[in-house]
Amino acid sequence: MRVGIFGGTFDPVHVGHLVLAERVRDEAGLGLVRFLPSYKPPHKTDRVLTRFETRCDMAVLATTGQPAFVVDAVEKELPPPSFSVNTLRELADRHPGDEFSLVIGADSLHDLPTWYEPRELLKLAELIVVPRPGVELLTAGALAASLGVGPGDVRLRVVACPLMEVASRDLRRRVSEGKSIRYLVPRAVEEFIREKGLYAARAD
Repeated sequence: MRVGIFGGTFDPVHVGHLVLAERVRDEAGLGLVRFLPSYKPPHKTDRVLTRFETRCDMAVLATTGQPAFVVDAVEKELPPPSFSVNTLRELADRHPGDEFSLVIGADSLHDLPTWYEPRELLKLAELIVVPRPGVELLTAGALAASLGVGPGDVRLRVVACPLMEVASRDLRRRVSEGKSIRYLVPRAVEEFIREKGLYAARAD
């Protein structure tokens, strides 16, 4: 099965995440999209994240009703920090029959050469790149050159998604200011945030 790997802090998960995942699933012909909440993301060590289990619960609420979406808490079982290549290795061991496609934004693609073991990551997964406004879209050849590998070593597919100006940081700020997030997150997630009192004192 071809499986999309969609990682993120999902703090909170929002409609932009869901629209992107569904478009990628449809356009790339994926049988499944695994939402992987990050446990200890190496690029966000300066910020306190909402409890991992709470972020997973919100992701489950958001994805219920779409059988092709699965929330996977695998990163909590791995040694931190949560490097993508280690997560992919673990998933490959657990699901040997699957072919993985890592969903990544065009902005993050520029940073990929600085990631932990990027060449090994390319062996484990195809890259599905989502364009970002104002961000140059790297070609497979340009990425290969920056990594010092052959052009054939980079499997890269571009999937354009509707532009949705929704960011988790802004949602946290709105909640902390007592403002509405209706229609920016699934209704079940909105109610969960309210019931648990999440983000009430946070604007980071």
